[in-house]
Amino acid sequence: MNDLRSPLGAQLDLVWIETRIEQWLRFGCPETSVRIDRHRRRVSFAAGDVFALMRWLASDTGAVTVSIDIVLAMPPGEPCAVLPWITGAADRLLHQTGDAPVRAVLDTITRIERHGLDPRAVCPDYWRDLDARLRASRPAPPYGRARHEAWLWRRAAS
Repeated sequence: MNDLRSPLGAQLDLVWIETRIEQWLRFGCPETSVRIDRHRRRVSFAAGDVFALMRWLASDTGAVTVSIDIVLAMPPGEPCAVLPWITGAADRLLHQTGDAPVRAVLDTITRIERHGLDPRAVCPDYWRDLDARLRASRPAPPYGRARHEAWLWRRAAS
């Protein structure tokens, strides 16, 4: 079997072809970033890093698809999802497609940042909960300092 896992955890190519394919990070700090060519940049994340990938795609007919994924880079060898655009080990915490769901995720990220919190440090279960609620057309659950402190305490205790 061909092992495609990156020693860093997760690796992906960000593609930017104006008005056709635009991919960028909403949040996340890559360990490495290498320009491949004029339209592509390869970024790598260490195991445990969380990042949000925005993708915007326009077809020849003018249809536009927008999506956001929040992903946790996993250590090599850990059970994880197979994501076609990621080389290495990764766990998808959230995946939303379409204007309204993506806007709801972006608004939630902005609210988290307004609380002075780094979205990379948010409890992974929160992103999963947000994903499930948006799929069920339910309102986004709040995430503030109290919930974050509870997450940090739980993580330190385990």
